[in-house]
Formats: sequence, structure tokens, C-alpha cells
Amino acid sequence: MSEDGFQSVKTRILKIFQDLDEGELSEIKDWICNQSYQKDLENMRKLNETDNKLVKIGKAIKKIVPLSAELPDENIAPPTAGDQSDCTVANTCHVDGFLYDDDETEQLVKKGLLKRYYCLDCHSRNIKDLIFISHSMSRITMQYTFKVLLPRDLDKKKQILDVGSRFGNILYGAYYLTNASHIIGVEINQKFCDIQKQIMSKFSIDSNRVKMINSDIMECQDIISNSDIIILNALDFFVDTEQHRQIWKFCKKSFKKGSYLVTTRCVTELLESLNICEELSDWLTICKPCQLENEILFDTDDLVDIELFLYIVN
Repeated sequence: MSEDGFQSVKTRILKIFQDLDEGELSEIKDWICNQSYQKDLENMRKLNETDNKLVKIGKAIKKIVPLSAELPDENIAPPTAGDQSDCTVANTCHVDGFLYDDDETEQLVKKGLLKRYYCLDCHSRNIKDLIFISHSMSRITMQYTFKVLLPRDLDKKKQILDVGSRFGNILYGAYYLTNASHIIGVEINQKFCDIQKQIMSKFSIDSNRVKMINSDIMECQDIISNSDIIILNALDFFVDTEQHRQIWKFCKKSFKKGSYLVTTRCVTELLESLNICEELSDWLTICKPCQLENEILFDTDDLVDIELFLYIVN
């Protein structure tokens, strides 16, 4: 590093230090002097390497699917119950969180490929914000799931199940971010399974570790009952209210005791909206993140947008 470059680095560090009190400065000094930062730095670099791989996968998927990331034969309809029941066909736009991060979404808006508003009565000034909905986890949310939320010991004996795996983004994240030897995605749409096969082949993802099953989750009780980690995004847009109730009842019957459930919605609120909360009230216990020390790997601005819930099955 040149002298000018070193001076620039020191200036940037001092600008950070000037906003810290003596206690905070002391903690930073210990962190550096004890060389604890080296492990954090190594973990951050590994996380960035994984992110680069996921970005490349996202770019490959973008070439296969339409901008909306919804396939023509998908049966998607706004829910009539729950906290997303304010969504309608007119006021909701699907922006896939795995394929497009906030910066990319803003670029789509600037290019006119995506709109943020819709007209209430066809007069140009009477407009309202569109509701942006993602049916996929973003890369940041996925990384937080595996590096902060879930236990560290996802060893070869553990099985991870993604219910409704769509493009397979969670499968790829689990592949790169964990040591689990069994990573399974259940997806009812054959075309999504075909896309997963293309991506796995293109990026040489080990098919002995990652498997996809083209099926309804309610026909996969043996798989779900043998899974240690189940990731279940909200199904509101893909099933009607009664089907939604039946799926949650099936989950209660099928999940094994001690397994973990990860969702992007509060299960209690979701079950209340389906009028089955009391029936399933003793089934799950909410947990705190298992690896909070790894939050250091994430920008605080990114953490604000992450909403995840971790439960253990009683």
C-alpha cells in the first residue's frame, strides 16, 4: 500500500472513531489487540464469496424467467385473510427479492421497466404506492438465516427442507453456507423444478447434497418428518384459505420434535388470521437467533429490513 493510500485508510478509520465514546473505543482496541477481528474478517470474506456465487446464479435465472419472476401457469391470487389481505391484483407487484436487491429494483424503476405507483381513477395525479411483494428470500435474508438465525452445527447429519422452493435460491444458499449433506426442495410446479435442474447443472451443484422433488408438500410426510430445519415462506398467494389451514395442520402432525422452523412471518399472527391459532397454540416455541455474534458480518442498514422468525417444534 502506498503512503497516500495508507493515510486515506487511517483518515477513514479516524472518522469512525471520532463518533465513539471511551468505552466503545476500549472495546475496539481489545477486538484488534486480541486479534479477534481476524476470524470475523475471514468469515466476512467467505460470506462475500458466497454472495458473489449467488449473484451469478441470480443473473442466470433472470435470463430464463420474465421480469415478474412469475410463470404463466402459476396459480397466484392475493390472499383474503391475514396481514397481506390488503393486496389485490391492481395494487400489488411481484419483485423477486433474490433476483433483484433494492439497488437493482431502483434501477428498474429509473429505466421505466418497473412502476412504483398505480392510478386510482385514471387521472394522473391521483396515484398510490404499489405494494411490492417477493415470493423469495433476498440474498441478505438467506445469509442471515444460515449464519445468524440457525444453530452453527448444521453438520452432515442434518437435513434442510425448503417448502415451495421455486427457483431454488434457498437450496443454493444452504449448499454454499452450511455443511448439511441433505438439502431438499419440494416444489409443486414442474417448470420451476426444470429451472433448478438447469442451474444446478450450470453451476456444478452436487446433486447428492441438493435434491428437488416435484410434489405437493402434503404428499411428502416422510421427507418433512425427517427434516431438522424447515424453511416455510408464507403460502397466502398460492393456496386458498382452507388449503392454507390444512397445510398448517399437516405441518403440526408431520414436523418432528426438536426440529426448527424458519418463516418470514409471525406464525401466531398467521394462524390467528386462519382461525386455527388455539388449535395449534402448543406446537411451536419461538427462539432467539442462535449465532448473534455473527451479526457483525452484516451492515446495520441491511438488518433493519430483515424480518425472520425461528421456532422449535415442541
